[in-house]
Amino acid sequence: MAKTLWPKSSSARVDSALSAHSVMGLVISAILFVVCLSGAVAVFEDELEWWEQANVAPVESVSSAVLQSTAEEVLRRDPETTHLYLYPPRENWPRFIAGGDNGIYAVDKNGTFVRPLEANWNEFLIHLHYYLNLPESFGMIIVAIFGVMLVSMAISGLLAHPRIFRDAFRFKRQGQPRLAQADLHNRLSVWTTPFIVAVAGTGAMIGLFTIGALVFAQTNFDGDTRKLSEAIFGGEVIEADDTPAPIAGIDVAVEQLANDAPDHPPFLVVMHEPGQKSQHIQFYVDETNRLIYGETYTYSTEGELLAIGHNADGPAGQQIAMSMYRVHFGDFGGVAMKLIYFILGLMLCVIIAGGLNIYFLKRREKGRAAPRLEALWSGWIWGSTLFLPVTLIGAILGLSIGWLVAIYWIGSAVCSLAACALTSAAMAGNVLRLALGAALMLCALIHAVVVGGDWSNPYILLSSVSLFVTGAAFAAWPFLRGGFRPAVVGKDLSFTPGE
Repeated sequence: MAKTLWPKSSSARVDSALSAHSVMGLVISAILFVVCLSGAVAVFEDELEWWEQANVAPVESVSSAVLQSTAEEVLRRDPETTHLYLYPPRENWPRFIAGGDNGIYAVDKNGTFVRPLEANWNEFLIHLHYYLNLPESFGMIIVAIFGVMLVSMAISGLLAHPRIFRDAFRFKRQGQPRLAQADLHNRLSVWTTPFIVAVAGTGAMIGLFTIGALVFAQTNFDGDTRKLSEAIFGGEVIEADDTPAPIAGIDVAVEQLANDAPDHPPFLVVMHEPGQKSQHIQFYVDETNRLIYGETYTYSTEGELLAIGHNADGPAGQQIAMSMYRVHFGDFGGVAMKLIYFILGLMLCVIIAGGLNIYFLKRREKGRAAPRLEALWSGWIWGSTLFLPVTLIGAILGLSIGWLVAIYWIGSAVCSLAACALTSAAMAGNVLRLALGAALMLCALIHAVVVGGDWSNPYILLSSVSLFVTGAAFAAWPFLRGGFRPAVVGKDLSFTPGE
């Protein structure tokens, strides 16, 4: 028998090592699940942000004169800002938002400032997906690493299934629980592979750009990341001059843009160095049938075209960089594409949950069941999902972002640990699904009472109805599946772990 470099280990030591390995796998999968779940919900970040402030009336269009007067009011409210941001209403998005570096406001069609734009839950959600609520530089690197891992798992999974195309539409729901789970996991993985590679790949690229920018700036731009950014996306087109000057020219530039780029209304107007002699106006406009975030046109306050960004026809690297955001969040193709991204995102969450379920079922078959780990996993899956609507209720009632972060992570951990200590995976899943349904319905009801809003606005109405109907479905699910019936001796009526 060949000798091995590894010392002989007792069965107890092997079991301890396997348990540690299982816990590490749980931690990695748990974090990946949160990233994917928050990303699926964040597809509707614009709609949810408006829903949080439902008492802001829609704005279909604004004139160039209103844009000019709004910019003047922003500078009056925020005289220290170095940029002004105006988001005019556009097709399928009837809102007018404006602000500076230190505050953003909802504005009506006449340029009257309605209220500060404060959507704490939406901001919490985006920070959760981008950074896992960690310090931003560190958190984005961690999320990017998980994006790389997800792409690797998708590719390795495809290579591990030689009959992938022949079995693409074969689905066994009956039979051994492990085989049924494996079949569901494999089929969803095959169908969603293009989505997984595109979304996880762009997410990883967005995150790893932070690392790459630091390294590349150090080796090529003396550590100046601003110079690197200007080399990729373009820099200031007017030499800085901080001589005070009255803010002007947005109305003139808007009219000139209509001549230079007809049928391309701006979705973002940025005034650089407002109130200074070197102030100038940059427009972001949609490029039809392109994935780039937008083409840019920069004008002087006299309406002279100073620069075009060439995001649509510039170097390939620039076009790719400018396409990352829309590909990652499905911000193209309107609400229908967002809905498709949301469904595919939830399917990805099912794939992640199913991967651990298969592992636990294999252990059962080999006589090494880990019921406590199964319950821990089930508690995390449904607990981390439950505390999204719980934090949304907290935001509606006025809790700050710091409180939302604490409630989400502590609440999710408590659910997981309580399930591990007190109950089975199946019962934990049923109880938490019921709680999830109740929380979703409460979101819609509490929002209607506390926030109110214009119910003729389809964005508000559809958001509330969707929350309530989804909540009712989750609340009814355990009862429809008989999840709360007592188990019969010798017969297991529970669901598979984390189902």
